Amino acid sequence: MQLIISKATNYNKDKVFFSKTELQIILQTYSKQVSSGVCRDYSIDHIKQKVIFSFFRSTFDKPLFQIEKKTNVKSKLLFDFSIIYKQKIVETNVSLSKILNRLDKKFEFFHKNKKG
Repeated sequence: MQLIISKATNYNKDKVFFSKTELQIILQTYSKQVSSGVCRDYSIDHIKQKVIFSFFRSTFDKPLFQIEKKTNVKSKLLFDFSIIYKQKIVETNVSLSKILNRLDKKFEFFHKNKKG
């Protein structure tokens, strides 16, 4: 096994990423939506000081919902998580679990109105 070391000099320490546990929790929510037939694709984007996880109905559609993580304005140690629907922030909280619980309730609408 070979160890690969990156020597990138333009690495930005202020970049925001999802932690491994955050990503596992988000992917669990995503997999529930895939098994119910609501979602079929996802993406993860890094834009300036935030990271965005997008849920897609189809590969060719606009995102159904997005979870955005960005640095908290008041504290550099905390992060704000937001639900975005149709490019508008629906809810913001510092707790990812509260955001995902709210997102599950929003997905219930699509379960009820899903075309068979």
